[in-house]
Amino acid sequence: MSELSEMNDAEIMQLFISCGALVTNSHFVYNSGRHSSVYVNKDALYVYTGRIARLCALMARPYHADEIDVVVGPVLGGIVLSQWVAHALNQRRTYGETLAVYAEKDDEGAQKRFAFHRGYEHYIGGKNILVVEDVLTTGGSVRRVVELVRAHGGNVVGVSALCNRGGVQAQDVGGIPVSSVITLNLDTYPADACPFCQEHVPINTALGKGRAFLARQ
Repeated sequence: MSELSEMNDAEIMQLFISCGALVTNSHFVYNSGRHSSVYVNKDALYVYTGRIARLCALMARPYHADEIDVVVGPVLGGIVLSQWVAHALNQRRTYGETLAVYAEKDDEGAQKRFAFHRGYEHYIGGKNILVVEDVLTTGGSVRRVVELVRAHGGNVVGVSALCNRGGVQAQDVGGIPVSSVITLNLDTYPADACPFCQEHVPINTALGKGRAFLARQ
């Protein structure tokens, strides 16, 4: 942990930039439909196990290891994060073991929901839970995972993310304190007021939802 404690913000940002997880100076379309010149390509991080392990140790650092029973992440990226964050917590535990499970998207019904499958719900009731996420934009997915954990009798003690790019706060995720490794204050625009569209800057179709946006035009 001494190496991590000495890492400054610039070094952490360089971890993202060096593997292409933070891309700038282009024209991106987000899942929400909003446009921006910056994109957090978290999938680029997951192939580098050493880097993701270091970042997940930072995600785990604000929490007392012995007080976290289970780490829960939403599919898909949350699976990787839940494993590595739980591993980092276990390196600091003085007794017992922190477990890692994930919540899956439930296709039943019109609303987007999460559900526990594979028997994971049996690890939740009466336990202290840390919910992890890769990128927080609105907090909607995390809020639904928090609701799921509570529905199964779990006590959510925190939300930890790799990146908070939407200014997500406790009130956005069910009143749970939020921490993140990096925070980005990004300018985003609705499509009908996007300055990049007005300047005819080409939309990036390799990352984000640019290809689908163009197909609808």
